Amino acid sequence: MPLAAPGLAGLLTTGTVVAYRAQQAQRQQQMVMTLLGQNTSPEIATALWHNRDRLLQSGKLPGQKLIATMLFTDIRGFSTISEPMPPEALLELLNEYLEAMTEEIRHYQGIVNKFTGDGLLAVFGVPMPRLTLEEVAQDAFRAVSCALAMSDRLQQLNHHWQQTGMRPIQMRVGIFTGPVVAGSLGGKDRMEYGVIGDSVNIASRLEGCAKDRQISNCRILIAYETLQYIEGQFVVEPWGTMELRGKQQPVDVYRVVSHAANVARAIAPSGELSHKKSKLESPLEAETQANSLNLLE
Repeated sequence: MPLAAPGLAGLLTTGTVVAYRAQQAQRQQQMVMTLLGQNTSPEIATALWHNRDRLLQSGKLPGQKLIATMLFTDIRGFSTISEPMPPEALLELLNEYLEAMTEEIRHYQGIVNKFTGDGLLAVFGVPMPRLTLEEVAQDAFRAVSCALAMSDRLQQLNHHWQQTGMRPIQMRVGIFTGPVVAGSLGGKDRMEYGVIGDSVNIASRLEGCAKDRQISNCRILIAYETLQYIEGQFVVEPWGTMELRGKQQPVDVYRVVSHAANVARAIAPSGELSHKKSKLESPLEAETQANSLNLLE
């Protein structure tokens, strides 16, 4: 019996440690899923969970400086559309629309960061930092491909809504690639995953600029900062240098028309792009690489 006592104590101690670690892992998992869970693809959620020890500090996701591609959407003339509709019907319309857009974002490996009533902000390139320019280019490619897929889904939704007597709706998309800081915002009682920085503001301003210039159901605008990563892979229409609201420096703006004919559109089940850009092909290549690599270090 005296020999059994230390062994029993050791087993109890081991059991306590195992139980504590299991509880801690469960708490971390709940925190991660609360921040990102329902708004991200399973692949990203898995990658985030595998790197939880590096990401989680003191119950929060610490701020990370990284390069990402932001995608803003908004329904054109939503106030006019919503005015004659009963609230219940309006909510059903929005939920159907946002669900379809969210499905496309997840398919293209993005995260829905927030809903803004009749629009949303999606981010490609978080929460795991991109370590090479090729990975940043993949995010830009995915974001623009996602916007074109959104356009196709909107066309399908409009066809369905028109059969029920509703008029078609139009949407605008703004996309920008640049540095951001991503991490948890708020306190212990209420916390969410946030992305802040001038790049987020520019994507929003691209979505809302020149609202009268829309010839299709889905208008997609990007800046040169995104184009330099995807040049040759999409058909774009130059809109020239434009002054965006709240910005002192003008921005070179382009409208995305379609995929280029010689670029494969499919994304493999693993999430890998069927086309990878090996290098940037722009006059600002050296400067962009230097700035990006400094940020990625």
